[in-house]
Amino acid sequence: MPVAPVGAAAPALPAAAVAPQQSFAKTLEARSTSGPAAPPAREPPRPTAGAAALAAVERAQARLEAVLTAARSGRTFTAQELLGLQAEAYRTVQTVDLAAKLVEQGAQAVKQALNTQL
Repeated sequence: MPVAPVGAAAPALPAAAVAPQQSFAKTLEARSTSGPAAPPAREPPRPTAGAAALAAVERAQARLEAVLTAARSGRTFTAQELLGLQAEAYRTVQTVDLAAKLVEQGAQAVKQALNTQL
């Protein structure tokens, strides 16, 4: 995993510009007047696990719709294709059921927390 840079480094001053007898405050002031550093580029936020699961369900739904549309238009499927379609539909149903249970448990936990007297 690449590490994003924290920020741009302050440009180095030539050796002649900073004398050894110069005070730290003057050196710091000279560097601060050279201009502010550019803000680091932000990368787009990564999807959460829940968003990724929903995207997978949407892709599976689109695939099933495409297969049903093809079947309605008269396309015939081999036994292998039908078994693959059945497995994909089963996997999608299991994902949706799991998501529904997680949401239900989360809602139940919130209700319980709100009903708890402190």
